Amino acid sequence: MKTKIRKIGNSFGIIIGKKILEQIDVTDEVSLTVKDSKIIIEAVKSRPRKDWEEKLIKANSLQNIEPLEYFDNDFDKTDWTW
Repeated sequence: MKTKIRKIGNSFGIIIGKKILEQIDVTDEVSLTVKDSKIIIEAVKSRPRKDWEEKLIKANSLQNIEPLEYFDNDFDKTDWTW
């Protein structure tokens, strides 16, 4: 698809057709990056941290998650009352 670059104030922009935006499931926000002289437009996920736990496990960053689930401390043993 060819499109013209348009002047918008002090910036420039392009019109992206509805069908193209639907193909990448864009709602209202995109991420722009440049790689090898190409502009890459990606849809911004609505839940950016959704897959963090899975990614951290793959990266071996959550090897010892079980000790983090419960912290035993002196305050809980002596000072806290129900």
